[in-house]
Amino acid sequence: MVEVAFENVLLEKEQEELLMVLVEASRNVPREQRQKFIAVQTLGRTLAEVIHPGLPNDFEGVYIGDLEILAQQGLLNLSYGQYSSVNFHVTPFGTRYYEWLKGNKREPARQVEQEVRAYLDSDVFRRKYSKAFEKWQEAETLLWEADTEQKQTVIGHLCREALQEFATHLVDRFPPSEVDENKSHTIARLKAVLGQFSHLGSTERLFLEALIAYWGTVSDLIQRQEHGAQREKEGLLWEDARRVVFHTMLVMHEVARVVGRCTA
Repeated sequence: MVEVAFENVLLEKEQEELLMVLVEASRNVPREQRQKFIAVQTLGRTLAEVIHPGLPNDFEGVYIGDLEILAQQGLLNLSYGQYSSVNFHVTPFGTRYYEWLKGNKREPARQVEQEVRAYLDSDVFRRKYSKAFEKWQEAETLLWEADTEQKQTVIGHLCREALQEFATHLVDRFPPSEVDENKSHTIARLKAVLGQFSHLGSTERLFLEALIAYWGTVSDLIQRQEHGAQREKEGLLWEDARRVVFHTMLVMHEVARVVGRCTA
């Protein structure tokens, strides 16, 4: 019944994208500090300035008419304040609609994300790296849920397990002469496998070294996520979870493509 209601929502693509920005901005603020958005229309400007701590710095503004359309569809709660200002927040229906868009329509904002996601979701990748994909898919599912804030460390744990399962598959498929048997030492295990591809050219070798360094950086992000950024004494936001899930996906994609090319 709820999905029928979602299918009846009529929006332009730009309005869908605006809703996504607003939901993600709201999630980027700790729950106890959440507040309404304020849009202020300045004379002579087409777009209204939007004030909210969770918005990205490069957010250019909003057309008030788009906010009104989102409110008419039940996705925003909107009221008018003084001095041509508009106060609003995303409704629970708006949040659920956002989750439905992300989970069913699969329309990533960037083409590269769509391509990488399609590659990981392909039969070839899922067959070869089934355990790694399952762990990553669990993390991705949690990312779009309404209570993501309560599952921040779980997302980090699942991404760590995804990289471990991915590296383990490579070790089993291309057994090195010497390998670190500790499953959690993914960088050492990855180096042992990729170090066997001695036929690579100098440029490809440099790329491979950079890719291993990238894997290490992603692993550091995942560790921070899994431990709730306790060492850094920082609070985790939704953006932290998104970054971990996306870059776990991306680094697995790049390593898998290198391995596929080297072993073709």
